[in-house]
Amino acid sequence: MAMNVSRTCGLRLRLSTTGAPAHPAGAQSWRVVSRSYATESAVISKRRGAPSAKATHKSTNVSSASPKKVSVKVGERAAGHAGKDAAVADLRALSGSSKTTKKAEGAKTAPAPAPSQAAPPKKLSVEEQQLQELEAIEYFKKVMKSADPFGQPIAASLDVMLPRPASLTTISHYGSVKEWWSQLRGNLLNGAKNMMSMLYLAGDNAIPGVNLGRVPWYRSFGWIFKAWKVKSTKDNTWVAPLRQIALDTYRDLNQMVASGNVKGIKSLTAAEYQAELLRRAKKQPSNLTFKWNLEGVVSPIQIVSLRVAQYHMGKDDPKFGSRYLVHALVKLDTEQSLECYGPRGEPLHEVPPEAVKRPNGTIAAKPKRVTEYLVLEKRLWYDAPWVFREQKWDIPQRK
Repeated sequence: MAMNVSRTCGLRLRLSTTGAPAHPAGAQSWRVVSRSYATESAVISKRRGAPSAKATHKSTNVSSASPKKVSVKVGERAAGHAGKDAAVADLRALSGSSKTTKKAEGAKTAPAPAPSQAAPPKKLSVEEQQLQELEAIEYFKKVMKSADPFGQPIAASLDVMLPRPASLTTISHYGSVKEWWSQLRGNLLNGAKNMMSMLYLAGDNAIPGVNLGRVPWYRSFGWIFKAWKVKSTKDNTWVAPLRQIALDTYRDLNQMVASGNVKGIKSLTAAEYQAELLRRAKKQPSNLTFKWNLEGVVSPIQIVSLRVAQYHMGKDDPKFGSRYLVHALVKLDTEQSLECYGPRGEPLHEVPPEAVKRPNGTIAAKPKRVTEYLVLEKRLWYDAPWVFREQKWDIPQRK
């Protein structure tokens, strides 16, 4: 092995005779001059014979492994002196020399910017944010295979809005003409969004309680006029079944709140409204009995704002229903009463003069008119009931 390395390195033996008195006459010394590969200067060794392969590799720092890595700090300093010293600028590509590294470390460089002075992150567009959400959903499906990423709580409602009268005769009710014009424009935008949301449901045959089936393309032009009647209170419109669903859900939910049925409350509510009703049910005294009654409907139930969004983003279509998420702002103007009885069954509520005691010992309470605006939610890919998720309030206008 030593001979092969010696031949490869181009060893050259030279006999030299010295007449120095320190050496005996005729003494000969061997000087070996070895040129290790073509990357290092000549290495002179005396009286050691031909170097071995291991010694040659060690002296020349030649290895088949990848070059040594340069620290981030050294690299940044070298990059700062790219214009002053070309050798330092090429430090990353020609690493391995300790002298060069020390030289780069000793060079004066500008201090690195503090983390607080770093450039702010680039603001993402709406499309980029949606793409990130889709990627997060796909990752969630891979990590949590037993969980449903589309069944997680929804942080906020869709952009349902509460329209208010904005005709020419109501300008005086607003603080300024600009405020009135803003409300008028908002009402028109809400109507357009209502129509588009209804057309989405019609195109997917997903209108609650309405089965459109397969319709020829030329007959679908008439859908525009029907979709525009989202706020209608007539019984022959597409929203009639949804208005009835809202009233039935409202009645059942209030009865469950009065009776303290926590399980029932959770099944018909979501998000902030669920937390509010659970708080009310928890505050009810345990020694009292409550009974809620729907006495009548003052004005017809009305869908004042409707929003539909494709929320199910899975690669495959859902096994049930549609991909759409529906949020409907419902106006409920009703007349209702709440009965309250003590531990011995005595009535503690206000009783109207004409009230008569019932055979079961209860007596009616004085009814009151209540107007509420509630957001009704439905994930159409689940075979689950509609739920109320939020309550909105009608702020009185200036006069």
